[in-house]
Amino acid sequence: MSARTAPIAIFTTNKSRQSRSRVVSRSASSFPGPTPHSDEGAAPGQKKFGALTESERVETLGRAVLDSGALIFTKCHSGKFTSVNNNFLQAFGLESSEDVVGKTDDELIESVLASGKTFHHSYRGESITDLPKIWKQHDDEVMATARTHWYKERALLSGGEDTKLHEFVVMKSPFADGVVGVAVCDGI
Repeated sequence: MSARTAPIAIFTTNKSRQSRSRVVSRSASSFPGPTPHSDEGAAPGQKKFGALTESERVETLGRAVLDSGALIFTKCHSGKFTSVNNNFLQAFGLESSEDVVGKTDDELIESVLASGKTFHHSYRGESITDLPKIWKQHDDEVMATARTHWYKERALLSGGEDTKLHEFVVMKSPFADGVVGVAVCDGI
Protein backbone atom coordinates (compact mmCIF):
# COMPACT_ATOMS: atom_id res chain seq x y z
CA MET A 1 0.00 0.00 0.00
CA SER A 2 1.22 3.49 -0.73
CA ALA A 3 1.84 6.12 1.94
CA ARG A 4 -1.50 7.77 1.07
CA THR A 5 -3.52 4.59 1.22
CA ALA A 6 -4.90 3.29 4.49
CA PRO A 7 -6.80 0.05 5.04
CA ILE A 8 -10.33 0.23 6.38
CA ALA A 9 -12.60 -2.61 7.42
CA ILE A 10 -15.99 -2.89 5.78
CA PHE A 11 -18.61 -5.11 7.38
CA THR A 12 -21.27 -6.73 5.24
CA THR A 13 -24.08 -9.12 6.01
CA ASN A 14 -24.95 -12.02 3.74
CA LYS A 15 -28.38 -13.65 3.45
CA SER A 16 -27.73 -16.06 6.32
CA ARG A 17 -27.06 -13.04 8.59
CA GLN A 18 -23.44 -14.01 9.22
CA SER A 19 -21.06 -11.09 9.34
CA ARG A 20 -17.79 -11.07 7.52
CA SER A 21 -15.27 -8.37 6.96
CA ARG A 22 -12.94 -7.50 4.17
CA VAL A 23 -10.17 -4.97 3.94
CA VAL A 24 -10.40 -2.30 1.29
CA SER A 25 -7.74 0.25 0.48
CA ARG A 26 -8.65 3.89 0.65
CA SER A 27 -7.44 5.75 -2.35
CA ALA A 28 -5.69 9.08 -2.08
CA SER A 29 -8.84 10.76 -3.40
CA SER A 30 -10.74 9.88 -0.19
CA PHE A 31 -8.42 11.98 1.93
CA PRO A 32 -9.27 15.61 2.71
CA GLY A 33 -9.02 17.96 -0.23
CA PRO A 34 -11.34 19.89 -2.47
CA THR A 35 -14.90 18.62 -2.06
CA PRO A 36 -18.33 19.97 -2.94
CA HIS A 37 -18.30 21.50 0.54
CA SER A 38 -15.01 23.34 0.27
CA ASP A 39 -14.42 26.68 -1.33
CA GLU A 40 -11.40 25.55 -3.34
CA GLY A 41 -11.95 25.81 -7.04
CA ALA A 42 -15.17 27.85 -6.92
CA ALA A 43 -15.65 30.05 -9.96
CA PRO A 44 -15.44 33.83 -9.46
CA GLY A 45 -18.80 35.14 -8.31
CA GLN A 46 -19.98 31.65 -7.38
CA LYS A 47 -21.28 31.22 -3.82
CA LYS A 48 -18.75 29.22 -1.83
CA PHE A 49 -20.02 26.82 0.80
CA GLY A 50 -18.64 27.84 4.19
CA ALA A 51 -16.70 30.85 2.90
CA LEU A 52 -18.84 33.50 4.53
CA THR A 53 -17.88 37.10 5.00
CA GLU A 54 -17.75 38.44 8.54
CA SER A 55 -21.16 40.07 8.19
CA GLU A 56 -22.66 36.84 6.77
CA ARG A 57 -21.18 34.85 9.66
CA VAL A 58 -22.58 37.30 12.21
CA GLU A 59 -26.01 37.22 10.54
CA THR A 60 -26.08 33.41 10.29
CA LEU A 61 -24.84 32.83 13.84
CA GLY A 62 -27.12 35.57 15.13
CA ARG A 63 -30.20 33.89 13.64
CA ALA A 64 -29.08 30.52 15.04
CA VAL A 65 -28.55 31.99 18.52
CA LEU A 66 -31.91 33.78 18.53
CA ASP A 67 -33.78 30.60 17.68
CA SER A 68 -31.64 27.97 19.41
CA GLY A 69 -33.11 25.69 22.06
CA ALA A 70 -30.76 27.09 24.71
CA LEU A 71 -31.24 30.17 26.87
CA ILE A 72 -28.53 32.57 25.71
CA PHE A 73 -27.72 35.94 27.24
CA THR A 74 -25.01 38.53 27.58
CA LYS A 75 -24.37 40.85 30.51
CA CYS A 76 -22.11 43.85 30.87
CA HIS A 77 -19.46 44.14 33.59
CA SER A 78 -21.94 45.84 35.93
CA GLY A 79 -24.26 42.82 35.72
CA LYS A 80 -27.00 44.25 33.49
CA PHE A 81 -28.40 42.17 30.65
CA THR A 82 -27.29 43.48 27.26
CA SER A 83 -28.93 40.82 25.06
CA VAL A 84 -31.10 37.70 25.35
CA ASN A 85 -32.41 35.19 22.84
CA ASN A 86 -35.99 34.12 22.17
CA ASN A 87 -35.84 31.05 24.43
CA PHE A 88 -34.66 33.22 27.31
CA LEU A 89 -37.67 35.49 26.82
CA GLN A 90 -40.02 32.51 26.68
CA ALA A 91 -38.50 30.86 29.77
CA PHE A 92 -39.06 33.99 31.85
CA GLY A 93 -42.44 34.84 30.32
CA LEU A 94 -41.23 38.05 28.69
CA GLU A 95 -42.61 39.59 25.50
CA SER A 96 -39.54 41.33 24.10
CA SER A 97 -35.89 41.95 24.84
CA GLU A 98 -36.88 45.43 26.03
CA ASP A 99 -38.41 43.69 29.07
CA VAL A 100 -34.97 42.50 30.25
CA VAL A 101 -32.15 44.47 28.57
CA GLY A 102 -30.73 46.98 31.02
CA LYS A 103 -31.98 45.06 34.07
CA THR A 104 -29.93 43.27 36.69
CA ASP A 105 -30.65 39.73 37.88
CA ASP A 106 -32.53 41.15 40.89
CA GLU A 107 -34.69 43.34 38.65
CA LEU A 108 -35.45 40.40 36.35
CA ILE A 109 -36.66 38.26 39.24
CA GLU A 110 -38.67 41.19 40.66
CA SER A 111 -40.50 41.49 37.34
CA VAL A 112 -41.18 37.72 37.32
CA LEU A 113 -42.55 37.89 40.87
CA ALA A 114 -44.75 40.83 39.91
CA SER A 115 -46.85 38.30 37.96
CA GLY A 116 -48.21 37.12 41.31
CA LYS A 117 -47.11 33.50 40.95
CA THR A 118 -45.75 31.59 43.93
CA PHE A 119 -42.76 29.47 43.00
CA HIS A 120 -41.84 26.16 44.60
CA HIS A 121 -38.39 25.67 46.07
CA SER A 122 -36.01 23.62 43.99
CA TYR A 123 -34.66 20.36 45.33
CA ARG A 124 -31.64 22.25 46.64
CA GLY A 125 -33.86 24.37 48.85
CA GLU A 126 -33.28 27.58 46.93
CA SER A 127 -36.13 29.97 46.39
CA ILE A 128 -36.54 32.16 43.34
CA THR A 129 -35.26 35.13 45.37
CA ASP A 130 -31.93 33.30 45.95
CA LEU A 131 -31.21 33.02 42.24
CA PRO A 132 -29.83 36.54 41.54
CA LYS A 133 -27.16 36.18 44.24
CA ILE A 134 -26.06 32.78 42.85
CA TRP A 135 -26.05 33.99 39.25
CA LYS A 136 -24.01 37.08 40.19
CA GLN A 137 -21.44 35.00 42.11
CA HIS A 138 -20.91 32.85 39.03
CA ASP A 139 -20.69 35.89 36.72
CA ASP A 140 -18.14 37.50 39.03
CA GLU A 141 -16.05 34.31 39.13
CA VAL A 142 -15.99 34.13 35.32
CA MET A 143 -14.89 37.77 35.02
CA ALA A 144 -12.32 37.48 37.83
CA THR A 145 -10.67 34.37 36.36
CA ALA A 146 -11.17 35.39 32.72
CA ARG A 147 -12.01 31.74 32.00
CA THR A 148 -15.04 29.76 30.90
CA HIS A 149 -16.84 27.93 33.72
CA TRP A 150 -19.68 25.41 33.80
CA TYR A 151 -22.34 25.63 36.49
CA LYS A 152 -25.63 24.09 37.54
CA GLU A 153 -28.07 26.93 38.05
CA ARG A 154 -31.82 27.13 38.49
CA ALA A 155 -34.21 29.18 36.36
CA LEU A 156 -37.72 29.10 34.93
CA LEU A 157 -39.23 27.34 31.94
CA SER A 158 -42.26 28.46 29.93
CA GLY A 159 -42.68 31.65 31.89
CA GLY A 160 -42.85 29.72 35.14
CA GLU A 161 -46.25 28.25 34.26
CA ASP A 162 -45.44 25.12 36.29
CA THR A 163 -44.20 27.34 39.19
CA LYS A 164 -41.04 25.23 39.54
CA LEU A 165 -37.41 26.13 39.39
CA HIS A 166 -35.65 23.93 36.85
CA GLU A 167 -31.98 23.01 36.84
CA PHE A 168 -29.86 24.12 33.90
CA VAL A 169 -26.31 23.37 32.86
CA VAL A 170 -24.84 26.79 32.16
CA MET A 171 -21.63 27.68 30.38
CA LYS A 172 -20.50 31.19 31.19
CA SER A 173 -17.57 32.79 29.37
CA PRO A 174 -15.91 36.17 29.57
CA PHE A 175 -15.92 38.39 26.53
CA ALA A 176 -14.89 41.97 25.93
CA ASP A 177 -18.21 43.43 27.10
CA GLY A 178 -18.79 41.18 30.13
CA VAL A 179 -20.21 37.65 30.29
CA VAL A 180 -21.97 35.44 27.76
CA GLY A 181 -24.08 32.56 29.04
CA VAL A 182 -25.56 29.51 27.35
CA ALA A 183 -27.98 27.44 29.44
CA VAL A 184 -29.65 24.13 28.60
CA CYS A 185 -32.21 22.41 30.79
CA ASP A 186 -30.74 19.51 32.73
CA GLY A 187 -34.10 17.70 32.83
CA ILE A 188 -37.76 18.50 33.11
